[in-house]
Amino acid sequence: MSFRVPYKPLHGSAPPVCPFQSVVRSQRLQDLSGDGGVRKQELRPGTGQAVPPNASVAVKFSGYLEDQDKPFCTNCYSKSPGLMKLGKDITLLGLEVGLLTMKKGELSKFVFTPGYAYGQRGCPPLIPPSATVIFEVEVLDFLDSAESDTFFELTAEQQAAFPLQKVLKVADTERQFGNYLYRKRHLDDAKDRYKKV
Repeated sequence: MSFRVPYKPLHGSAPPVCPFQSVVRSQRLQDLSGDGGVRKQELRPGTGQAVPPNASVAVKFSGYLEDQDKPFCTNCYSKSPGLMKLGKDITLLGLEVGLLTMKKGELSKFVFTPGYAYGQRGCPPLIPPSATVIFEVEVLDFLDSAESDTFFELTAEQQAAFPLQKVLKVADTERQFGNYLYRKRHLDDAKDRYKKV
């Protein structure tokens, strides 16, 4: 015969909170969006400048839903995560907002409300409707490619009139991209970047 004692909270105390809810309710989270939709807790500081808009970033990430120990999405098992272009390759608004506050080497935890994550519909069957999610994100590296992107969108005549200092910056950015891709063993992509220089 087993006896079950019903849970009785101590005088005035609330029932225990699951780890997900303790993170979501944490007062230590910094509100990045101004409306509580994107909140951040820095777990390990990074170095240097913050990721600039229009940068290409290499990140490791894991996304978690409430009551799940395993991530619903992650790239942490990848040996060399690819570069993602801000404003182009990142589909979660919350992740975009969060990345702009991070530095190289930084590891942070983010809470995204539905408006900054998967919306009211979610992404069935994996993401339920109106889901608040937690993401752990580490910035491995980034390259500021704004000047380079602008240059390659110009016509040949406009490129010829581009100031020399800016052309040198574009060449250096493309060289850095090539070096990054070479180190990651993406040799054909690296070769294409070097050809642009």
